Amino acid sequence: MININGVTKAFEKSIAINNLTLEIGPGVTGLVGHNGAGKTTLLRLIADVYECTSGNILIDGKSNALGENKSNLFFLSDDPYYDRNSTISDVFEFYSMFYSINAETFRSLVIKFELPGGKKISTFSKGMKRQLFIALTLSMNCKYILMDEAFDGIDPMVLELIKDEIIKIVSSEEKTLILSSHNMSLIERLCDKLIILDRGIIGQNGNMEDIGTNYFKYQCFFNKEVTKESLEELGIEIIFFKKNGSLINFVSLGEVDETLIKENFETILFETIPIEHSEIIAIEMMATKIRTQKLNGGERDEEKDIY
Repeated sequence: MININGVTKAFEKSIAINNLTLEIGPGVTGLVGHNGAGKTTLLRLIADVYECTSGNILIDGKSNALGENKSNLFFLSDDPYYDRNSTISDVFEFYSMFYSINAETFRSLVIKFELPGGKKISTFSKGMKRQLFIALTLSMNCKYILMDEAFDGIDPMVLELIKDEIIKIVSSEEKTLILSSHNMSLIERLCDKLIILDRGIIGQNGNMEDIGTNYFKYQCFFNKEVTKESLEELGIEIIFFKKNGSLINFVSLGEVDETLIKENFETILFETIPIEHSEIIAIEMMATKIRTQKLNGGERDEEKDIY
């Protein structure tokens, strides 16, 4: 279990993580948020690449800053180290000096990913380099794995294979894997749990099946002008509002009483429409952004930037 207790990380001109407290247990946890949300900083704090400004992080009850967890945790950064002249074998040998790696698993994944064993890694495409380090990461004999934007540039078919390998390894070996990614489809299909960060503050933390259950999407036509503000005056918490000609689409926190709408507006059409699975995380991220902006006393950003 990873316990993050009141952790703040401040840099010279900004606070990247702000008094964060949460627990992360076995399974695959997705870490999402817009650029600058604090995702990479949090992963580096857990890996002890960065020191906490305040608070502490415990891994299985031991401080991650004492070095006792080094052999039991592997952090795959978005720019992993390798020598330009090295081959796949050289990378394996180098990382084997610092970590216990299952050689059989590594060889099996290299073959599945169809990586060329004799060539220098400097000749690999971006996607091939990513696949190599994912193979290395999934071969680590450690309980905790952190992956920061590890899936950029990977072919969708290979990505499906990687997804299957992650699920198999994590479930069979009871590992804890935390991954950050901008690939929302991958997050939805792979992760058991989701953490949403905004400005270093946790906005959502829970099981994937619970994500989005409090949001409702509507499309409507009115005889007269209806704005987001006029809907909010009725006590409706609007997460997203878009007007396209006479058609209005909006997402609310909580179900809207249709009678309330019809009593206050000349309604031609008011209907609930399903929220697509691919929209759920985007809506949660939007709601998180709204909440943290309210906490900071700031104005809301335009929805078009995030949905």
